[in-house]
Amino acid sequence: MNTSMKFSLFTASVVSGLQKKMGDDCRVFSNLVKKNNGIELTGIIVEEKNCNTSPTIYIDDFYDDYQKGASIDEIVEAVYGMINKNRFTQSVDLSDFTSYEKAAKQIAFKLINYEKNWELLKEIPHKAFLNLAIVFYYVVQEPPFYGKASILIRNSHLQAWGIRTEELYRNAMINTPVMLPAQIDNIEDAMIGMLTLEGVGDKWTDSILTKLQEDLKEDESRIPMYVLSNKQKIQGAACMLYPEILNDFAKEKNCDLYILPSSIHEVILLPDSKDISKENLLDMVSEINKTQVEEHEILADSIYYFSRFEKKIERIG
Repeated sequence: MNTSMKFSLFTASVVSGLQKKMGDDCRVFSNLVKKNNGIELTGIIVEEKNCNTSPTIYIDDFYDDYQKGASIDEIVEAVYGMINKNRFTQSVDLSDFTSYEKAAKQIAFKLINYEKNWELLKEIPHKAFLNLAIVFYYVVQEPPFYGKASILIRNSHLQAWGIRTEELYRNAMINTPVMLPAQIDNIEDAMIGMLTLEGVGDKWTDSILTKLQEDLKEDESRIPMYVLSNKQKIQGAACMLYPEILNDFAKEKNCDLYILPSSIHEVILLPDSKDISKENLLDMVSEINKTQVEEHEILADSIYYFSRFEKKIERIG
């Protein structure tokens, strides 16, 4: 995030412009939000009367647009449109969250990088896993979110609930595969699915899909790759810890598996073969993280290996 005086003035101008558009029934303000991997972003929040929920619109990328010539009025209009598209018309009832007996069924786990989140891990319950950390969150199933929002579990929550990390871990391991079931797709279907979601019926998208399908059909030498995530494609890297998911897939392929952390949302599975170079895989993961993945969504610059005989994951680089 740019913390210069110019960025501060930019933020203040956007807040002021939005306040005029939203009117006196709303309070518009900015807030520094700590994201995964120690990344901090500046969010714009609109508090409305009689509603305890509000979308957060991050404006760091808008500052790049401003530096390239976009006006404050244009940016205010764009942010205003995003707020209206995502604003909530009703409050959310989080009374169940105050009681662990009620909250327990909505506790899930995810994976983050241990070293990059060292400071955060001091404040939240977690379990170390290789060079990663298993952390926990409450899935907000209540309207208007219906599973699309979450609350990160902190040490203060455990104290209020009167429980230990082990109990949280046990419940999360039971809940997460049920709430967020795993899905394994070959990488071609995953790529085609992503393109389809981005533009159904669009001629430009259709031509890309056709070309991609033709290229994949012709490329017989490529190593088969599979994408493991959950059906929601959110925090899906955690699926590699689901009971039996890797073991069943390794049995199906009759070989051990390389695991490449594509992001916090998914991992790539490669059936082991003599043609695979560990060094090349490490280079590939590192390059993808540098060029293709948002910094706050990076899981690790490492690769992992699943042995179907030992039934465990190890870090190999």
